[in-house]
Amino acid sequence: MQTVGSAPLVAIVTPVYNGATYLGETMENVQSLDYPNLVHVVLDNASSDATPEIIQQYANRGVPILAVRNGATLPMETNWSKAVDLIPKEAKYFWLLCADDTLATHAIKRTVDVAEGDPSVVLVGSLWRTDNAVVGEELPSGQMIFEGKDILRSYLRREHAALAGMNKLVRCSMIDAGRPYYGHNGIVMSTDTEANMRACLRGNFGFVHEELYHWRSHAESMTMKVSRDMRLFEADWPLLLDRYGPYVLGYREYRECRRRFRRYLLRRILLVRLQGGDQRTFAWHMDLLRKRGDPAKLQDFAGAFLEWCYLFLTGRRHLVGRPGQQETEVVSGVVENFSSHAPKGGNFRAS
Repeated sequence: MQTVGSAPLVAIVTPVYNGATYLGETMENVQSLDYPNLVHVVLDNASSDATPEIIQQYANRGVPILAVRNGATLPMETNWSKAVDLIPKEAKYFWLLCADDTLATHAIKRTVDVAEGDPSVVLVGSLWRTDNAVVGEELPSGQMIFEGKDILRSYLRREHAALAGMNKLVRCSMIDAGRPYYGHNGIVMSTDTEANMRACLRGNFGFVHEELYHWRSHAESMTMKVSRDMRLFEADWPLLLDRYGPYVLGYREYRECRRRFRRYLLRRILLVRLQGGDQRTFAWHMDLLRKRGDPAKLQDFAGAFLEWCYLFLTGRRHLVGRPGQQETEVVSGVVENFSSHAPKGGNFRAS
């Protein structure tokens, strides 16, 4: 595959598992993008529905399709990383687009323009809409380039949700040969967000203040299932703080953020157990804390409950995180209520 004129090659990467319901719309969307130099990498994770037939329908369209099928179904993160490994060597950027999501016609052109304008930019995001909010409006509208560690610091402080999800143009130099791009060291569900955070330690973050990406919320999506039933995204946040907080926060602030969020998490899983009677989810979280060397004891739950009482009596029970600021609760690894704009959950699919 050769570059077209001065336009660098961009790979749209779609890992899919039993995605027949929406895959055709996503593939048609890729064909309609106005960027002149694209390849669509589609990895079928051994689907048992009509996914292979839908992929075949697009074999001879304008945007070339690089289609591969796994012999057996792989774990989601493994499949995502394998899809990234299929990106042609000539590609300069890639965008992971799940099999039920779509992009604005000019999304690739707008984000590539930002990245090409500044070689320090390794990641470009944009506004995107959830069920009832627009994500990214928290960032200053007059700024397109952000220093990587600054945007990571403000994300850990829960001042914005711009690093959440896979909806980003990524410079292919962020792919390390021999190392999976997704699914690093114990992250349960926030694997795409963790990859974005990792990239921001290596370069700067670009942002387009337009809605370029449409995330489809539906009952069959992995996002809706695990964020609602298991609170897996919340379970990842202490580990993300441990992994990136020491690099971008002062030690005292990092420890205080972690302490407050851990108490918040303990309150939430205790409520799941007491109000919903969900022993399974409670036991799963308790086991995960033990495996991570951070077991929760009775006095930890007592401290979390007393803190909730204090916040409730002082009218601040929604506060958690950075001391001394007007913080917000973190749900699913993103801001839940910052300036009334935030996603309800992370951004994962059974792909």
